[in-house]
Amino acid sequence: MSYSDTLDYLRKLQGESGKLSLANVGTLVAGLPFTDAIPFIQVAGTNGKGSTSHFITSILARSGYRVGLFTSPHLIDVRERIVVDGRPISKANFVCQVAFARKLAARARTQGKIRNMPTFFEHLFLAALGYFHSRKVDVAVLEVGLGGRLDATSTVRPEIAVITNVSRDHTNILGRCLADIAAEKAGIIKHKVPVVCGALRGSLPRRIIREKARRKGAPFFDVLECSRQLIIEKRPRSTRCRYESGGRRHRFTVNLAGLHQTLNAAIAVRACDVLRGLGWKIPESAIGRGIASTRMPARIERVAGQAPPLIIDGGHNVEGIRALTAYLAEKRIAKATIIFGVLRDKEYPLMVRELRPFAGRVILTDPPNDRALPGEKLRPFFKGIPTTIEKDCGRALQLAKKSKRIIIVSGSLYLAGAMKRVVGRGGKRGH
Repeated sequence: MSYSDTLDYLRKLQGESGKLSLANVGTLVAGLPFTDAIPFIQVAGTNGKGSTSHFITSILARSGYRVGLFTSPHLIDVRERIVVDGRPISKANFVCQVAFARKLAARARTQGKIRNMPTFFEHLFLAALGYFHSRKVDVAVLEVGLGGRLDATSTVRPEIAVITNVSRDHTNILGRCLADIAAEKAGIIKHKVPVVCGALRGSLPRRIIREKARRKGAPFFDVLECSRQLIIEKRPRSTRCRYESGGRRHRFTVNLAGLHQTLNAAIAVRACDVLRGLGWKIPESAIGRGIASTRMPARIERVAGQAPPLIIDGGHNVEGIRALTAYLAEKRIAKATIIFGVLRDKEYPLMVRELRPFAGRVILTDPPNDRALPGEKLRPFFKGIPTTIEKDCGRALQLAKKSKRIIIVSGSLYLAGAMKRVVGRGGKRGH
């Protein structure tokens, strides 16, 4: 298959409904002879799991390890999801590894070992495993795609399991009750595998995660055992942190925007301290350099060279939007032009309520996804604020620039990725 043929094959799989079962992919992973040779770090959570995965990856890379990273979703190119040594998988290797996953599954299906072909996400996970093996990685960091208990990444046994936080998202799949969602996230916990938990002390999710760890005999490590454990000092373009973890005192600088990233960095540090306890060699200098060098596109990203100023943020649920608005409040940003689009299964009334105080003008556009909520259904929630519907995000950006106010793009990672493509083309129209 060519690269375009491979993308067409995967695109057809995206249209299928998700199969919430590990039966198929679990059988396929169990049959791979090399997964036991790769140490894995699994990262779950409602928000922050992507940033935390990148922080951990960066620290380990600066400790001298060859690190594979599997994340989702992607912003522009699907190959962003499979990375080794900071570089996305090449087109040739991507074609090879997807073909490997497809043939592996087809053979197992013919033999009656599985009932269905793997999903889009499962194909990519199998491709990632094959690529990590071929590149002889020392460790692979796996970001959970959805939930945890039934996520494809849960078919391997990790060195440690990390849960960043738990809040309401994907309620149509994970359950409307916070306890149900927490139980799904805690589903990544395995017998005697250490658990690093970033959920707030005293919260219901933390209690559920800790109880699951107790039942599994898994050592439990709090990220924030007391309120003074993480001390932050805000700077104009960064945040300096002091963090106590495992009897060590760490100092590091977070260059990602938003105070929420300091907690994600602390979770990564705590995870690395637990790895140290397991015998991993992680110098203190690697922690500072790793965190300081971590960059994440579309996470409250100020896009360089834009006039008026442009911030692209992939906040796609209530907690994600709250992280964005906390940053806007901190920077005293008001009367912004907000380009907003959301998927119909999100809690968009609450997301809009968080954004309204910062909006001077709103342009509603469609994220490039079949689950996009039409702008007409969003307009009533912005009553009293000048609101325009422009389905094409390129034209939406051109329209926003006419206001000469700071522009905020948010509501969906799919929208953030589409806007990144538009900006990369020089602001031309089209998704």
